[in-house]
Amino acid sequence: MLDLLFLAIAPAVFIFLYIYAKDRYEPEPLHLVLWIFFLGCLCTIPAGIVEVFFPEDIVTSSVVAPVVEETAKFLVVFLFVYRHAEFDEPMDGIVYATAAALGFATVENIFYVLDGGLAVGILRALLSVPGHVIFSCIWGAALGIAKFRPKEQETGIILTGLFGAILLHGIFNFSIEAFEGWGLLILIVLVPAGIWWTNRNIRCAMDDPASACSMQARAAAAARAGAGFAGSVVTEASRASPEIPHVFCTECGAALTKGKLFCENCGKKVE
Repeated sequence: MLDLLFLAIAPAVFIFLYIYAKDRYEPEPLHLVLWIFFLGCLCTIPAGIVEVFFPEDIVTSSVVAPVVEETAKFLVVFLFVYRHAEFDEPMDGIVYATAAALGFATVENIFYVLDGGLAVGILRALLSVPGHVIFSCIWGAALGIAKFRPKEQETGIILTGLFGAILLHGIFNFSIEAFEGWGLLILIVLVPAGIWWTNRNIRCAMDDPASACSMQARAAAAARAGAGFAGSVVTEASRASPEIPHVFCTECGAALTKGKLFCENCGKKVE
């Protein structure tokens, strides 16, 4: 019993540590990430209530379940942390999406593994638990991008990410239901491709102009440029660091200059 419970929980712990370690430039508060994880666990309840009204068939598995489950996880992040002051760079969307997905996947996994045993636990550790993270990181990456883009682009970016997650989740479930043994072979290709795509999203988040990684790189480059320009004569002006945009306005998407209390483009107060 305890060994199966460990098998059900261990994949989530491993994936969480992996993603959280990636957020090394401006890590999210652990208590807030764990709160989203807990809410991800709780959102299995309304998701399960909705799904119980549908028959257990391929349509429910491939269409209803992806829509309900991805929407439930998405709402946890969107409603409870997206507007939070700590959500201040694109990587945060991936971190919080991972937390919500792992919360959902852990509860789901405990029931499946305790009922199905060791073989089910191993298969779900390799496929289903990473799958939940892969799906959710699509809309998580979209949230991270959308928050730092102009307001008129925000909704389109978010909905595109959510639709992409639902679509991939549907393909995943359809492969299991429709192709049985062959479906596992499809998933063996699909999951590594999804892991590659998730890591690509992480790299893109790090490279985004609004990311802490990019800000540090720009500050270091500016410091090097300033040192080279000064040469042997160092004046007070050359010692002063140039003002580096360090965050983006959540109202209009314009770069905010360090030290400014209000957005110079739209006038919104910096949070």
